[in-house]
Amino acid sequence: MEIFRSLGFQDDVHRASFKAEPRIAFSRVLTDEELGLSPSFRPDDFDASPEEWTSCSQKELEPILLRVASTHRQAQLLFGTQLLGFEETGKGITAQIGDRATGRRREVRCRFLIAADGSKSSIRQQLGLRMLGPGVLNHNVSIHFSAPLSRHLPHGPNFLHFVQNQDVTGMFVATDGESSWAFAVPHGPEHGESSDSITRERAVELVRQGTGIPGLDVEVAGIVPWRMEADSAERWRVGSVFLAGDAAHRMTPAGGLGMNTAIQDVHNLCWKLAAVLQGWAGWGLLDTYEAERRPVAQQNLERSVDLVTGRGEDRPALDFDIGFKYASSAVIHDEGDLSERMNGDDGPFAHSGSRAPHVWLDRNRQFSTLDWYGRCFTFLAGVDGKDWREAAAKVAREMQVPMLASQPIAGIQVHKTTEETWTAAYGIGATGAALIRPDGHVAWRRATGVTCATSVLRSVLERVLSRRDGAA
Repeated sequence: MEIFRSLGFQDDVHRASFKAEPRIAFSRVLTDEELGLSPSFRPDDFDASPEEWTSCSQKELEPILLRVASTHRQAQLLFGTQLLGFEETGKGITAQIGDRATGRRREVRCRFLIAADGSKSSIRQQLGLRMLGPGVLNHNVSIHFSAPLSRHLPHGPNFLHFVQNQDVTGMFVATDGESSWAFAVPHGPEHGESSDSITRERAVELVRQGTGIPGLDVEVAGIVPWRMEADSAERWRVGSVFLAGDAAHRMTPAGGLGMNTAIQDVHNLCWKLAAVLQGWAGWGLLDTYEAERRPVAQQNLERSVDLVTGRGEDRPALDFDIGFKYASSAVIHDEGDLSERMNGDDGPFAHSGSRAPHVWLDRNRQFSTLDWYGRCFTFLAGVDGKDWREAAAKVAREMQVPMLASQPIAGIQVHKTTEETWTAAYGIGATGAALIRPDGHVAWRRATGVTCATSVLRSVLERVLSRRDGAA
């Protein structure tokens, strides 16, 4: 939701969302009054973000993403189109695509290719990349259905709700907060069981057994077989091809980590591709994508398995959602950060590599420090950091790096107490400074001033952007 906020369409997602408790429930049937509950993914005193933990079905979210993507003049969106093959040359990628309806083929040339083609990625298969990890945990069939369940529930819907009784074992997922649900039940192809054996009549019976309502009026919309998997590709980059999302990592549904991790993947990757294509970063910057994202995906993968099995350490969900730190050449750690592990916390302190902290900038709690970031680099300096600000403007101009070096939100007056709050949260004093990347992570910070701010900042940008390797 923070990434959607940075792109300006978070309100559209909020309007399409519904209320589901951010936790996992366990019971005999869905309508049991007493439930076993996981800790909430959202603490009661939550103020680590300007956004909320949000439930929105893929059916509602994807049209929003499509509409936003369509507004970009660079975007060409093709439906009913298949990638038939690709090859890499010295100048990039040559891909063959085909129209499924007409059979017409065409060739597309591009500098880079992002494999965001899902868990069964054909691009990953063509590259011959193995998936490493536990692999297939079980086989399931999801029954998508509508039923007037809300009137029967003694509680609101939970993010995931596991049920187990003598008749059925499965997992309920609310998809609109009212009458639309999915019920995933296991099946065993290794024992000769086929997903085809679950007819619509059998599906209705299973839903009734899982809800505990014998005469429930159930309308089945679809029956879809799928595998619960947990693994990660052995490499996320091969030449000019980058893997992202389920093509790079597969997780269980528990914790909502799959799509969130996927969106963070491309949020990390796309600004780096833009920097190289536009010539203000060196090629070495692209190596930091896998270095930064793969460790995060691995811990999220393990977390998703632990939530299903009940194993693992009792770490708060926010530690996984926004508390991680990147470690790569695109991050410069100061001495205070060197002893820090990659895993952080959601507390308001801007360690190098961490997500920049959220602090409200106005009394109405409408504008956050996170609203400073998203389109380019942002340079922040303390109240007495005039030398830093002048140096940032000079270096950005000379190196042709897009950067905001002044208060970025027009019309917002930051009061003295707020100034003190955000500078404390960012670990900089009145003469200190911090550099925030386009993805909202801290590239570098310094608590105090220096003798020659220009040379220091030029050196920082050269390192973070791999400019010493030469620009693209």
